[in-house]
Amino acid sequence: MVLISGAHKVFALYKAIEEGVNHMWTVSAFQQHPRTIMICDEDTTLELRVKTVKYFKELYAVHKKLIVGEGSEQIEP
Repeated sequence: MVLISGAHKVFALYKAIEEGVNHMWTVSAFQQHPRTIMICDEDTTLELRVKTVKYFKELYAVHKKLIVGEGSEQIEP
């Protein structure tokens, strides 16, 4: 699990998920791990491509539907 929070971490999140694995950004190695969870706030996603943000929001919606269930109370991202 990786927690990335705040507008000052925008570039780190970008390097972690939108570019390939790079030895200069070791956090990018999590792209190859099958159980990585990246947790970030809206401010951290400001510089990501719209397509990337939409993908992760849709992924969360599917998770919520399949794992959490429609009727349970959860905090919205």
